[in-house]
Amino acid sequence: MTESKKRDFISQMIELILNNQGRLTEAGFDPSTKLETLQTKSGTAKADEAKQQEAKAALKEATATSVASLKDAYSLASNFADLISGLYGKDDPMVQEIRKMRK
Repeated sequence: MTESKKRDFISQMIELILNNQGRLTEAGFDPSTKLETLQTKSGTAKADEAKQQEAKAALKEATATSVASLKDAYSLASNFADLISGLYGKDDPMVQEIRKMRK
C-alpha cells in the first residue's frame, strides 16, 4: 500500500469511528481512547511528512547551490590553467603537470 493510500485509510478510519461511535459503544466497545490515540498518531504522521517535504526541498536547493559553486570554482581553476599554459607553453613541466591533473 502506498503512503498516500495509508494516509487516506487512516483519515477514513477516523471519520468512520467518529460517525459510528454510538454504535460501537452500544456493542460494548468504547472507541474514545483508541480514537484519540489514532488521531494523535495521524497528526504526528502528517507533521513528519511536512518536515520530510521541507527537507526534500532544502536538499534540492542545497544541491543546486553546490553544483553552481563547484562549476564556478572549476571554471576559475580551468581559466588559471589556461593562463599558465599560455605563459609557459605546452612543454613546460608545470603545464605538463596541469595536463596530468585534468585527466
